[in-house]
Amino acid sequence: MNRSEYLLTCLAEEANEVGQGVAKALRFGLAETEPGQPSSNAERVVAEVSDLLGVYLILRDEGVLPPIDFRPQSLSEIKSRKLEKIEHFMQFSIEREALQES
Repeated sequence: MNRSEYLLTCLAEEANEVGQGVAKALRFGLAETEPGQPSSNAERVVAEVSDLLGVYLILRDEGVLPPIDFRPQSLSEIKSRKLEKIEHFMQFSIEREALQES
């Protein structure tokens, strides 16, 4: 395993930790603080997303992954495209009665 592969493994681990944190927040609530932990589930999810972003930035800076345009206009476009996809598949789930409309 070389450095790039090691860092990509770290990126995958951080992505999994984001997923684990989200799953705990869904089970126990965003405001819940696990005994012995100083942070709420919401704060822990944000910390894991931050770690994920940190590893991505290392990989970007080392030329392993291409850059993301973090300018506000570009981020707004990225968000809009993703929201459009999410809304499409949410409607699909509603039609199949897998998701309840609020």
